[in-house]
Amino acid sequence: MPHLQDALVTSAPALLTQLTTQQVLILDGSVVHLSLEEEQALCTFVENGGGLVCVGNAAEVYRDHQLLGELLGPIHGFCTPRCEIIAQVANSHHYITRRIDPTFAVRDEVYLLKHIPSDAGEIWRTIWQNAPCTLAYTRDYGHGRIFCTTLGASSATRAHPHYQQMLARALSYAAGAATQERSLRVAMIGYGAIGLEHGAAMQAVPGLEYSLVCDRSEERLALARQSFPEVSTCTDLEDVANDSSIDLVIVSTPPNTHAAISTLMLQAGKHVVSEKPFCLTTAEADAMIQLAEQQRRALTVYQCRRWDPDYLAIQQIAQRGAIGPLFHIETFIGGYAHPCNYWHSHEPISGGVFYDWGSHYLDWILQLIPDPVESVRGIEHKRVWHDVTNADQASVSIRFAGGQEALFMHSDIAAALKPKWYILGEQGALVGAWRYETVKSRRWSGDLIEEHLAPSETLPELCLYTYETGGAIQKHPLTLPAAPSYAFHRNLANHLHLGEPLAVPPEQSRRNIAVMEAAKRSAEQGGETIMIGV
Repeated sequence: MPHLQDALVTSAPALLTQLTTQQVLILDGSVVHLSLEEEQALCTFVENGGGLVCVGNAAEVYRDHQLLGELLGPIHGFCTPRCEIIAQVANSHHYITRRIDPTFAVRDEVYLLKHIPSDAGEIWRTIWQNAPCTLAYTRDYGHGRIFCTTLGASSATRAHPHYQQMLARALSYAAGAATQERSLRVAMIGYGAIGLEHGAAMQAVPGLEYSLVCDRSEERLALARQSFPEVSTCTDLEDVANDSSIDLVIVSTPPNTHAAISTLMLQAGKHVVSEKPFCLTTAEADAMIQLAEQQRRALTVYQCRRWDPDYLAIQQIAQRGAIGPLFHIETFIGGYAHPCNYWHSHEPISGGVFYDWGSHYLDWILQLIPDPVESVRGIEHKRVWHDVTNADQASVSIRFAGGQEALFMHSDIAAALKPKWYILGEQGALVGAWRYETVKSRRWSGDLIEEHLAPSETLPELCLYTYETGGAIQKHPLTLPAAPSYAFHRNLANHLHLGEPLAVPPEQSRRNIAVMEAAKRSAEQGGETIMIGV
């Protein structure tokens, strides 16, 4: 795929040079004066199969040029004041827009197109004063492809992740990328509650096909066929490994089996998604990552809670620097209740309490503070629930190379709850308080039924605290963003079909395992701090 810095034409002399070295050229409107010879050379370049990507002010600047106007086609528009522009996908089946978020917003001055060429395909649009206007379109010219968007005039828009994704795909498209794709056939190993979630996602995401479910339980296989009549079923892992039609495997078995099954499937040439936790030891993680690289297969972990609305809000606040650099994070999950009697509470299978909710909470912490981990301290209590093997309460303390510190606590003997989030930055803080919600309904008799939800089943109330010069502290309740639909599976399909980066590369999950493994070892050794250097 062409790179932006290589393909961008920054001067008229650079144009003729790049025509001989690049598959695609980018014009952003900054090169105003082009000779007729240069325009003709660019038209010939595209006509012979080269690609042209016009961004930002290019359409407005070049639409009246004699030959560049011919490349762009007859267009007409108007300039908006600086305001919020909500971009919407106009064609969700196009290569450039397939499996992406259907809308995003920028604040910019934009040249909106009221008319585009009749032979052009509208890709992105917006609604302006009750009328649709085009933000991006594609057009063929001879053997070449043209992509034109009027977004990208400002640096803020160019830095927006959705714009960057659009531009990366536009470069690939203009370079002649094949636009047809074969759906990847997916097998699921272990059909528990999460099997329905994965199946629904694959039905909603183009490019993935839920094809096979493998489970030792005939009862669970019957449930899979009931929900997804099109899937085949089997009870033997070797059937999955030996099925050459299966491209991708989701390993959704208990944690102590993740490494062995993932390894088997990678050896069979399958891409692999592991449920969290990735595995139980750093050595297992390293071996799987090395094997995936050798096999040239994708390996990732279903860290689905990276798209939880409260975490997304915290991530946005941190990226904006609204509370300054983060230096202290505390997170909590739990209550006072008997642990479940499923394998989650049995340490030899689950890995222990650190590997349960810690798979999510520690992942959050390590994403918010990417600095190397210098030390980990784990503490476990066994005081009340002696009929299960997991600890009743566990905490993980982490110290980072930059001096930051973090604490995660999971307790099944906490009669009073700590906040879910307590985050300090150098200019403010974020606090996420648990909400206590009740679902109300009526019996057939009319009597009121009240079902109290566990705090973990609700989103917290998130508040931003900012310090002002002079000592005032301002408190701002935050509105949480909506969780994107099927974000993990869309990213997975985009990675496998288009080569886009994985949202959860295995190296990040390996770091999570290293912290959990160190915490467990620390707890076993009486709270000793373990240096892990990850």
